[in-house]
Amino acid sequence: MHILVIVALITVSGCSAIGVSSSEDEGLPSEDEAADRYATLDTVNATVTTVRTRNEKTTTIVTQKRERVHSFAYFERVISVTRAEETRPPRVGEDGFIIANGSTLVSYDPESNELHRMSFQTNDSATETTYPELLAAAKNNHPVSQPTPTPGISPLPVVPQKDESGENSSSAYRGGNVTVVYNGTETVDGRKTYRLELAPVSERISLQSQTLWLDSEYLFPIKRHTEFVANGDAYEYTVTYQNITFNPTFEPGTFQLESQEVPDSAQQIQFNTYESRAALANAASLPVPNPDIPAGFELAVASHRSTDPEVAMLRYESTSNDTHYRIGILNGTQNTTTGTPVQVGEYEARRTQTNRTVRISWSVNGTTYYLSRFPADTADDSTLLRIARSVADTT
Repeated sequence: MHILVIVALITVSGCSAIGVSSSEDEGLPSEDEAADRYATLDTVNATVTTVRTRNEKTTTIVTQKRERVHSFAYFERVISVTRAEETRPPRVGEDGFIIANGSTLVSYDPESNELHRMSFQTNDSATETTYPELLAAAKNNHPVSQPTPTPGISPLPVVPQKDESGENSSSAYRGGNVTVVYNGTETVDGRKTYRLELAPVSERISLQSQTLWLDSEYLFPIKRHTEFVANGDAYEYTVTYQNITFNPTFEPGTFQLESQEVPDSAQQIQFNTYESRAALANAASLPVPNPDIPAGFELAVASHRSTDPEVAMLRYESTSNDTHYRIGILNGTQNTTTGTPVQVGEYEARRTQTNRTVRISWSVNGTTYYLSRFPADTADDSTLLRIARSVADTT
């Protein structure tokens, strides 16, 4: 999954040492005791407020969530969403919902009467860092990998917005190892928490700073603050759980979609991700190219949206920096009449540059192709055109 979906931190001001002093350490449980406490937690019910700032623009989202923990797959039911301080309407309006169940996400918005289904990759690796292991890292002064799902970001992937490119708001994010500093206890929503400061070991990862407030009884993060940079955009998230109930009993089927929950008239849109270009080509009715990508780039995601319009997308990311190439194929003729004319094989394409991205697009027989590069680099147009020609030659 991507969620997403797409985080972590600077060391505490004035502190150069990693870990905690003996006096601070006295309040922390042992790793075994912390693991035992965390193991007693199965479900959570809470009102969750997320304040997101992206490039100095702030959005506040309040959700009522039911969550199942202790699974590398995501199980959540978001039963209400309120969005403030933004002109876009909420992704899920009143009487809508979002359900994550294993490797599938379903969201329904009654205002648009659209049901979105999304499949995503899950990682069942036993090496992922748990919250009790973060405490152990603080006690033992050793780095660990960032916990997943990435703290500070909802684990639910973003349903793609309907624009002419098929792109959505997700950004490339690079994880890595972090150090952990215990900074005492604090009270959050009436509950005692352990405050942990996470700091990136390498400058190459996206994380700038992160603070976690772990409930001292269950070792669940009831508050987290994260700052990171991805694709040149600065993000800041503060996620706070309130009116929280630990281990509530949920009705059977809480994380299942019942047929009566969605009107028969709802438009159903399927969104899937794949591990390879070949798998995407087998699933989509659109012609998926086999592009000539420069050395040092690897496939980050291959995705497909079924309707409105049908879209297939390949994204290749650099293994050494934040540069990426995105190749999209759309059913329909869209946004290929503006910009500077450029020749792509036998086709006249258009070159445009907006939001630090340079794009080349053209249409053939009712299908639109586009190739974009982030960040924009006019000196690299020759590479962009070479990739574009390979797209045209293999579709």
